[in-house]
Amino acid sequence: MADIQDLIPPLRRAAEQGHAGAQYRLGLLYANGEGVAVDYAEAVRWLRAAADQGQAEAMRALSTLHANGLGVDQDSAAARRWLLAAAEAGDAAAQCAAGAMFQFGHLDAARDDAAMLHWYTAAARQHHARAQFALGKLHATGERVPQDDEAAFQWLTHAILNGSEPAKRELAMLTARLDTTTLEDFKQRMMAQLASH
Repeated sequence: MADIQDLIPPLRRAAEQGHAGAQYRLGLLYANGEGVAVDYAEAVRWLRAAADQGQAEAMRALSTLHANGLGVDQDSAAARRWLLAAAEAGDAAAQCAAGAMFQFGHLDAARDDAAMLHWYTAAARQHHARAQFALGKLHATGERVPQDDEAAFQWLTHAILNGSEPAKRELAMLTARLDTTTLEDFKQRMMAQLASH
Protein backbone atom coordinates (compact mmCIF):
# COMPACT_ATOMS: atom_id res chain seq x y z
CA MET A 1 0.00 0.00 0.00
CA ALA A 2 1.25 3.45 -0.90
CA ASP A 3 2.63 5.60 1.89
CA ILE A 4 0.54 8.70 2.61
CA GLN A 5 3.58 10.84 1.70
CA ASP A 6 3.44 9.41 -1.84
CA LEU A 7 -0.24 10.30 -2.16
CA ILE A 8 0.07 13.96 -1.18
CA PRO A 9 1.72 15.37 -4.37
CA PRO A 10 -0.92 13.95 -6.77
CA LEU A 11 -3.65 14.90 -4.30
CA ARG A 12 -2.30 18.46 -4.13
CA ARG A 13 -2.13 18.65 -7.96
CA ALA A 14 -5.76 17.53 -8.24
CA ALA A 15 -6.79 20.01 -5.52
CA GLU A 16 -4.98 22.85 -7.29
CA GLN A 17 -6.78 21.89 -10.51
CA GLY A 18 -10.10 22.40 -8.71
CA HIS A 19 -11.12 18.80 -7.89
CA ALA A 20 -13.49 19.17 -4.91
CA GLY A 21 -12.89 15.66 -3.57
CA ALA A 22 -9.14 16.20 -3.59
CA GLN A 23 -9.54 19.59 -1.93
CA TYR A 24 -11.65 18.01 0.81
CA ARG A 25 -9.15 15.17 1.41
CA LEU A 26 -6.20 17.57 1.42
CA GLY A 27 -8.03 19.83 3.89
CA LEU A 28 -8.62 16.86 6.18
CA LEU A 29 -4.95 15.86 6.01
CA TYR A 30 -3.96 19.34 7.19
CA ALA A 31 -6.65 19.36 9.89
CA ASN A 32 -5.60 15.96 11.23
CA GLY A 33 -1.83 16.21 10.63
CA GLU A 34 -1.76 13.09 8.45
CA GLY A 35 1.34 13.07 6.26
CA VAL A 36 1.74 16.83 6.82
CA ALA A 37 2.10 19.04 9.86
CA VAL A 38 -1.21 20.17 11.37
CA ASP A 39 -2.05 23.48 9.70
CA TYR A 40 -5.60 24.66 10.32
CA ALA A 41 -5.23 27.67 8.03
CA GLU A 42 -4.37 25.34 5.12
CA ALA A 43 -7.18 23.01 6.20
CA VAL A 44 -9.65 25.89 6.08
CA ARG A 45 -8.32 27.03 2.69
CA TRP A 46 -8.82 23.63 1.04
CA LEU A 47 -12.05 22.77 2.81
CA ARG A 48 -13.56 26.13 1.85
CA ALA A 49 -12.54 25.54 -1.78
CA ALA A 50 -14.32 22.18 -1.72
CA ALA A 51 -17.33 23.56 0.17
CA ASP A 52 -17.68 26.38 -2.35
CA GLN A 53 -18.14 23.64 -4.97
CA GLY A 54 -20.93 22.05 -2.94
CA GLN A 55 -18.90 19.31 -1.24
CA ALA A 56 -21.12 18.54 1.78
CA GLU A 57 -18.49 16.80 3.93
CA ALA A 58 -16.20 19.81 3.52
CA MET A 59 -19.04 22.06 4.69
CA ARG A 60 -19.49 19.86 7.77
CA ALA A 61 -15.73 19.95 8.48
CA LEU A 62 -15.73 23.76 8.15
CA SER A 63 -18.58 23.89 10.66
CA THR A 64 -16.42 21.97 13.15
CA LEU A 65 -13.43 24.27 12.57
CA HIS A 66 -15.59 27.39 13.08
CA ALA A 67 -17.24 25.88 16.16
CA ASN A 68 -13.84 25.21 17.75
CA GLY A 69 -11.89 28.23 16.45
CA LEU A 70 -9.36 26.12 14.53
CA GLY A 71 -7.74 28.07 11.69
CA VAL A 72 -10.47 30.69 11.99
CA ASP A 73 -11.98 32.73 14.80
CA GLN A 74 -14.48 30.77 16.86
CA ASP A 75 -17.80 31.71 15.28
CA SER A 76 -21.01 29.87 16.20
CA ALA A 77 -23.02 31.65 13.49
CA ALA A 78 -20.58 30.53 10.77
CA ALA A 79 -20.52 27.02 12.26
CA ARG A 80 -24.35 26.93 12.09
CA ARG A 81 -24.38 28.19 8.49
CA TRP A 82 -21.87 25.58 7.31
CA LEU A 83 -23.62 22.79 9.24
CA LEU A 84 -27.02 23.65 7.77
CA ALA A 85 -25.50 23.98 4.29
CA ALA A 86 -24.08 20.45 4.64
CA ALA A 87 -27.42 19.19 5.95
CA GLU A 88 -29.27 20.83 3.03
CA ALA A 89 -26.77 19.20 0.67
CA GLY A 90 -27.86 15.80 2.02
CA ASP A 91 -25.01 14.90 4.38
CA ALA A 92 -26.61 12.50 6.92
CA ALA A 93 -24.04 13.21 9.65
CA ALA A 94 -24.67 16.96 9.27
CA GLN A 95 -28.43 16.36 9.34
CA CYS A 96 -28.09 14.42 12.59
CA ALA A 97 -25.84 17.14 14.03
CA ALA A 98 -28.40 19.76 12.97
CA GLY A 99 -31.10 17.78 14.78
CA ALA A 100 -28.97 17.78 17.93
CA MET A 101 -28.19 21.47 17.48
CA PHE A 102 -31.91 22.31 17.49
CA GLN A 103 -32.64 19.81 20.28
CA PHE A 104 -30.03 21.11 22.71
CA GLY A 105 -29.41 24.67 21.48
CA HIS A 106 -25.82 23.97 20.40
CA LEU A 107 -23.91 26.66 18.47
CA ASP A 108 -26.17 29.30 20.03
CA ALA A 109 -29.14 28.01 18.00
CA ALA A 110 -32.62 28.45 19.42
CA ARG A 111 -34.17 25.17 20.52
CA ASP A 112 -36.68 24.28 17.82
CA ASP A 113 -38.69 21.05 17.99
CA ALA A 114 -39.92 21.18 14.38
CA ALA A 115 -36.38 21.72 13.02
CA MET A 116 -35.03 19.04 15.37
CA LEU A 117 -37.53 16.48 14.06
CA HIS A 118 -37.00 17.53 10.45
CA TRP A 119 -33.24 17.00 10.55
CA TYR A 120 -33.24 13.85 12.68
CA THR A 121 -35.82 12.33 10.34
CA ALA A 122 -33.84 13.29 7.22
CA ALA A 123 -30.72 11.61 8.66
CA ALA A 124 -32.66 8.60 9.99
CA ARG A 125 -34.13 7.96 6.54
CA GLN A 126 -30.53 7.71 5.28
CA HIS A 127 -29.93 4.93 7.87
CA HIS A 128 -27.97 7.16 10.25
CA ALA A 129 -28.00 5.12 13.48
CA ARG A 130 -27.50 8.03 15.89
CA ALA A 131 -30.44 9.94 14.35
CA GLN A 132 -32.62 6.80 14.44
CA PHE A 133 -31.72 6.33 18.11
CA ALA A 134 -32.50 9.99 18.88
CA LEU A 135 -35.92 9.75 17.21
CA GLY A 136 -36.69 6.47 18.94
CA LYS A 137 -35.78 7.84 22.34
CA LEU A 138 -37.75 11.07 21.79
CA HIS A 139 -40.87 9.11 20.81
CA ALA A 140 -40.40 6.62 23.67
CA THR A 141 -40.19 9.32 26.31
CA GLY A 142 -42.61 11.80 24.74
CA GLU A 143 -40.11 14.54 25.48
CA ARG A 144 -40.77 17.52 23.17
CA VAL A 145 -42.70 15.28 20.75
CA PRO A 146 -45.90 13.29 21.21
CA GLN A 147 -45.19 9.92 22.80
CA ASP A 148 -45.52 7.21 20.15
CA ASP A 149 -44.47 3.73 21.24
CA GLU A 150 -44.78 2.26 17.76
CA ALA A 151 -42.60 4.96 16.15
CA ALA A 152 -40.13 4.51 19.01
CA PHE A 153 -40.08 0.74 18.46
CA GLN A 154 -39.46 1.14 14.73
CA TRP A 155 -36.73 3.79 14.97
CA LEU A 156 -34.92 1.99 17.79
CA THR A 157 -35.04 -1.29 15.86
CA HIS A 158 -33.59 0.43 12.79
CA ALA A 159 -30.89 2.03 14.94
CA ILE A 160 -29.93 -1.39 16.34
CA LEU A 161 -29.76 -2.84 12.82
CA ASN A 162 -27.38 0.01 11.97
CA GLY A 163 -25.11 -0.72 14.94
CA SER A 164 -26.39 1.50 17.78
CA GLU A 165 -25.56 0.05 21.18
CA PRO A 166 -27.55 2.68 23.19
CA ALA A 167 -30.64 1.77 21.13
CA LYS A 168 -30.51 -1.77 22.53
CA ARG A 169 -30.91 -0.48 26.08
CA GLU A 170 -33.64 1.97 25.09
CA LEU A 171 -35.57 -0.72 23.17
CA ALA A 172 -35.29 -3.11 26.14
CA MET A 173 -36.84 -0.44 28.40
CA LEU A 174 -39.59 0.22 25.86
CA THR A 175 -40.49 -3.43 25.27
CA ALA A 176 -40.49 -4.11 29.04
CA ARG A 177 -43.49 -1.80 29.44
CA LEU A 178 -45.43 -3.06 26.40
CA ASP A 179 -47.81 -5.99 26.55
CA THR A 180 -47.12 -8.96 24.27
CA THR A 181 -50.05 -8.32 21.92
CA THR A 182 -49.05 -4.68 21.32
CA LEU A 183 -45.44 -5.68 20.75
CA GLU A 184 -46.47 -8.40 18.30
CA ASP A 185 -48.66 -5.90 16.41
CA PHE A 186 -45.73 -3.46 16.17
CA LYS A 187 -43.46 -6.23 14.83
CA GLN A 188 -46.03 -7.38 12.26
CA ARG A 189 -46.66 -3.85 10.95
CA MET A 190 -42.93 -3.15 10.78
CA MET A 191 -42.29 -6.38 8.85
CA ALA A 192 -45.12 -5.50 6.44
CA GLN A 193 -43.62 -2.04 5.89
CA LEU A 194 -40.17 -3.50 5.23
CA ALA A 195 -41.60 -6.04 2.80
CA SER A 196 -43.41 -3.31 0.83
CA HIS A 197 -40.17 -1.33 0.22
